[in-house]
Amino acid sequence: MLTRRNPKTTAPPPNLRFSHSVEIPSNARWLYLAGQVGITPDGTTLETLEEQDEQIWQNTILTLEDAGFGVEDIVKLTVFSTDPNGIDIHMKHRAKYLNSDHTPASTWLNISSLATPQLLIEMETVAAKAP
Repeated sequence: MLTRRNPKTTAPPPNLRFSHSVEIPSNARWLYLAGQVGITPDGTTLETLEEQDEQIWQNTILTLEDAGFGVEDIVKLTVFSTDPNGIDIHMKHRAKYLNSDHTPASTWLNISSLATPQLLIEMETVAAKAP
């Protein structure tokens, strides 16, 4: 069982969509995903941030499933965006894929560019599965 924590001694997360920390039990399986980007399985880079963000979720879910994990096992998300306003799009997709009770630790970073200029958003994921 993963334990999410939001101490009363710190400011609460905005909209309670993430946790300040997630405690992992001993003997849990860990999975670290490389940054997922808006590239489809056939190698097509999608054009808009909306399309790319949807694809990063699809890529993340498929990568988790390949290792026997699910979105409920996500403990940490780090999102890199070239568009500061992209957080609204990302949160819409996040709500679609994560139920409101699942609040992994999260970080959002606004950056000037990713590995190639066509990429607008990237998401790294850490997952853990309790025995």
